[in-house]
Amino acid sequence: MFLKKVIIHFLVIIILSMSCQSSNTLPSGIQTGYEAINPASIIAVPVFIIPDPSKNSSIDLAILNTHQLASKIENKIILSFKGQPNINGHSFSAVSKFIGNKSPNIIDDLSNSIKLVSARFFSDEASIRTKITSSCVLRKSFLEFYSYCLAPEKRWLDNLNLLSSQIINADSALLAFINNIQADVKDGSYQITGDFSVLLVDTNNGKLVWGNNVSLTLTNPQDKKSFPEWEDLIDKVFNNEFWKNFPGRIEK
Repeated sequence: MFLKKVIIHFLVIIILSMSCQSSNTLPSGIQTGYEAINPASIIAVPVFIIPDPSKNSSIDLAILNTHQLASKIENKIILSFKGQPNINGHSFSAVSKFIGNKSPNIIDDLSNSIKLVSARFFSDEASIRTKITSSCVLRKSFLEFYSYCLAPEKRWLDNLNLLSSQIINADSALLAFINNIQADVKDGSYQITGDFSVLLVDTNNGKLVWGNNVSLTLTNPQDKKSFPEWEDLIDKVFNNEFWKNFPGRIEK
């Protein structure tokens, strides 16, 4: 057991030393090489519930389910693209209807791919830890987790290609993630916190085209002994600024 821990520690040191040269922060918004793109057809993939492995985040499932946050976020995102003539595709509900209730389905396979890659960071197995690449180990955001850890995975790309081929060969996929959901009382004040990521990815190669991730906390005054409304938090996150430079979107 001791030798096993020494080996794992040694491997982590090697990966960290290799990754120092590739530690530049990946910016939000449009990515290099995709500045002029305007996707022909976008698949809006149903929301994924995934804690951000780049942070100490967690998701309170009771809050998530009670307030139906996934469906509210999907509705808010669709509303954000209302009246955008240059953006075409398939809505969350249309994709869900197409996939159907059969389980496991392609969305389950995509979700499992994310969870398997995320689990590597918490594994004690040397054979698992060595799968963490040098560019992945120093991820600082969910955008970087996707670009450096998930996108290069063959299983992920295969599932993405399959989803695209099943839905009229859409060239892009809109991926929405709930990364953190918490409610706390701190110093007598009731507060809620949500972390969310939205990525537009190329379904041909899995690369990130555009992305943004936001963390927001709402706090009520101390004399108000109740939590802020989750709808208010969602509205504040998914504002016009959130979608800045989204391909084909007209800024209003």
